[in-house]
Amino acid sequence: MKKNSVLQNKWFVLLLLSASAGLIYQLPYLRYTFYDPMLNTFGYTNIQLGTLMSVYGIGSCICYVLGGFLADRFSSKYLISSGQVLTGLGGFLFATIPAYGVALAISFFWAFTTSLIFWPTLINYVRSLGTADEQGRMYGLLEGLRGIVSTAAGLVLVAVFHHFAAEAAGLKTVIILYAVINIVLGILAFFVIPYEKKEAVSESGEKASVVQSFVTALKMPEAWLVTIAIFATMTCFICLGYLTPYLTGVMGATAAFAATVGTIRTWGLQVVGGTTGGFIADKIHSSSLTMVFAFVIITAGFGVMAVMPGSPGFLMAATIFMFVFGAAIYVNRGVYFATLTEAGVPASMNGVVVGFASAVGFLPDAFMYTVIGNWLDNYEPATGYRMIFICGCVSALAGLLASALMYKNSRKKATAAGPD
Repeated sequence: MKKNSVLQNKWFVLLLLSASAGLIYQLPYLRYTFYDPMLNTFGYTNIQLGTLMSVYGIGSCICYVLGGFLADRFSSKYLISSGQVLTGLGGFLFATIPAYGVALAISFFWAFTTSLIFWPTLINYVRSLGTADEQGRMYGLLEGLRGIVSTAAGLVLVAVFHHFAAEAAGLKTVIILYAVINIVLGILAFFVIPYEKKEAVSESGEKASVVQSFVTALKMPEAWLVTIAIFATMTCFICLGYLTPYLTGVMGATAAFAATVGTIRTWGLQVVGGTTGGFIADKIHSSSLTMVFAFVIITAGFGVMAVMPGSPGFLMAATIFMFVFGAAIYVNRGVYFATLTEAGVPASMNGVVVGFASAVGFLPDAFMYTVIGNWLDNYEPATGYRMIFICGCVSALAGLLASALMYKNSRKKATAAGPD
């Protein structure tokens, strides 16, 4: 990358991409912050609002795979910028408070713009920003900075929402502002990201078809191992989210205490864990080994929570454990894509592997909330939460095994290659 101006400096580009990654998902995930206002303004039922997210989630799983092929074949300049701008344009239509059928179409459209056009290309391009020795910090900073940007923007727009006396007017304004921000970021990305010519090739060096690229990815042990590690991390991340209601519902914490803990868990740990994990990975020259250490901490953390008595006397201990293994989960979120470079995945195949790993690895987001909700509805609270902790512990063990195998394989390849 050229470095003849501030705008072309890789750290500025990384900051821009972090802002883009943090804000492009605010529109499809708007209900996470404005759930009740959306119910009141749009007039949808809880089931309908949930279906909007299901449509987005299912569409995203399909789009991740296809997006990997695009990322390997077309310039990041066009894909990242167009994904951001199109997401913003969808926001303008959403701000009209459309009929439910149109809202469903918009949700699927956002899956197309964010998960097919934007995400695989983003992850693919971040790899090119740094050397092999900088992959950990690149992806770690991407995770940490997107947390800072999305938090700051979210707080500002929540304040904007509360400025309006009419709930509907406030929500419409928030949607429009998110739309404008995304379009501006997309335009800026178009002028900052340089054009690069791409051509996917097969192992023999010939131009590869979509089918050939996918088959090649499926034959890569690295692709499956990173997919398992992502799947395990996402499952642990979802289980982590239930620790806040556990503190209030079982351990007797006050709502104010739980809200404070939840805020630190959601935003503070993302910044600290994601960023620190990336620099640790570069320091020890291995993202997969970093994940091994993190999964050990996560396994132990969920294991301790599963056997710890659910009584007020253990509230502070549970909170401290949560912060420790919660940070480890964000460490993994910050570096799991950095393992692809360490594993020797060719740059020409990076996009398709990212797409495949994202499609399968992020699947827990589509079904784990339903599974856990069923546990909590059908068992006593203490038992239901213990099942969640056991699930997190088992998932972390699976991720630990996958990460250890990734590290072992990368060491074998390094040894076979010999000294530089």
